[in-house]
Formats: sequence, C-alpha cells, structure tokens
Amino acid sequence: MERRTFLASLSAAAAVASRVPLKATEGPDSGRITLLHTNDTHSRIEPFGPGNGAISGKGGMARRATLVKQLRGQLGSILLLDAGDTFQGTPYFNRYKGRLDYQLMRMIGYDATTLGNHDFDNGVGMLVEAIESMEQLKHRNPPFAFLNCNFDCKGAPALAKRVRPYLVRDFPGVRVGITGVGVAFAGLVASKNHEGISWNDPYESLKPVVKRLREVEKVDLVVVLSHLGYDNKDGAPDDLRMPGQVAGIDAIIGGHSHTFLDAPVKVKQAQGETLVFQVGFGGVNLGRMDFALARGEVKAASGAAMPVVG
Repeated sequence: MERRTFLASLSAAAAVASRVPLKATEGPDSGRITLLHTNDTHSRIEPFGPGNGAISGKGGMARRATLVKQLRGQLGSILLLDAGDTFQGTPYFNRYKGRLDYQLMRMIGYDATTLGNHDFDNGVGMLVEAIESMEQLKHRNPPFAFLNCNFDCKGAPALAKRVRPYLVRDFPGVRVGITGVGVAFAGLVASKNHEGISWNDPYESLKPVVKRLREVEKVDLVVVLSHLGYDNKDGAPDDLRMPGQVAGIDAIIGGHSHTFLDAPVKVKQAQGETLVFQVGFGGVNLGRMDFALARGEVKAASGAAMPVVG
C-alpha cells in the first residue's frame, strides 16, 4: 500500500473516535481522561492477510503504534491498557515465547495489562521470562504493570512480585485506579502451567480492592481490566453482570470472548452506570473511552472502536 493511502487511513481511523461529544467542565476540580485499549491480541504482530474475511488487512503492531502516537498528539491525558491473552496464535509466539509481544507493548507505551488464560500456555516460568525480557529492554518507556486481584500467586513468587492488585495514576483533575481479574483456570489452563497459582471468585476479589481505591486511594475513576468474557451464558462471572455485583466501577475493559463492539455498552448500577467495552481480537481495533469529570464525579462518558488499518 502507498504511504499516502496508509497515512490517510490512519487519519480516518482517528477521526472515528475524535467525534466524542464530551465537554470537560472548566475549573481546578475538573478533568478528562481517555482510555485506549486492546484485548486478545494473540501474538498478532503483523496485519491479517488475505482470506480472513472482514478482518483481512487489519491490525498490526506498527499500525497500532502509529495510531496511538497520533492520538497522544491530539489528546490530553491518556492511559493505554490491555485485557489479556497477549500470547498464542501466530509463529511469532512459537519463536519468541511472548518476549517480542511484551517488548513491543512497552515500546508503544502501554501502562498496564492483565493476564489471560493463554498467557499461561508455556507455564509460569516462561511467562516470567517474557516479563523479564520486557523489564530489561533499554527503552525510554517504563515497564508496564501487570494487574490482577483474583489470582493467588503466593506459590509462584517470581510472578507474585510482578503482579500487583491495582495501579493508581494521577492526571490533571482526575485520579484513576486500575485493577484486573482473570478467568478460572479449570478447563482452560493445564494444572502444570499455572502451578503455584490459584483462582478466586473475581466479584468477591474486586469488592475490597474497589473499596480501597475509593476510600483509601481516593480515586475519581475505577477501571477494571477483565479477562472473564462479555456475556457468559453458563452463569460464570462476566463483564455484563459485574456492575450489579461490584459497586463503584466506572469502566470495564473486557477480553476472553473476542466480542466485537462498536461502542461501549452502558450498564446501570446502584449509583450511576458502568461502561463495558471489548474490541474483538487480534488487534484489529483499538478501543477508546473518554470520561469528563468534575469534583470527582463522572459527568459524561462516551467511546468508540477504531479500526487499525493500513
């Protein structure tokens, strides 16, 4: 594809989500934050080739990096987040065992990710090696955080010291708390591949973390990186039911079910609403959610899925 066409397509993709009808209230107690996000990228370093239907020609880490850079130049406060299953799916994973994925994510400037079931496909030891390779990379961007509050990693100390229950980031007029949850291992991850790690109910695990973020950390916005699935018909914990089970969540960035949504779904909770969003798989889309806040409360929220095209 010609360079001119490539740049034009990137501009068009950015414009999709630039038409977000938010007006941040002016004043010292107001702010605005944009969440950019991916999920289930599955070692898709290059774009999908021909013969892949509607996603043919979409995706690619280089294109994602360019789009993120363009949006950072246009917008103010941004967090770049991921909802897990970075590993497995292409020969790049077979060759590099996830090291390349994490190194490229650091170069793009991700702030945080959570762990999906496929991130354990080569066992805990190889997962730690991939994280270490990213940590040791000489790059201006700092290592990104691994967030999860429902995996008990005490039996895997090398991973435990790299996984934290939450992250707090400060921006002008808004303090953001981010946590993560993962799907049950049973039927998805072989016992030997999650040795030393046990799974706990995500709703029950989230409640004290969200409470701490609200009451101790005094955050204005709570974001959950969820690798549970969008709408699990078998009754297992999922993203759509989470707001009714755990109070105080403003945004759920989902993964696992590979659900393509064009825009966030607004789910009512006891007080206000939660935006639930997931953008398919393979990095073919970049999600965007915008929040305008005043005096610590969300006053407006919107978002859209942006195709990563070339």
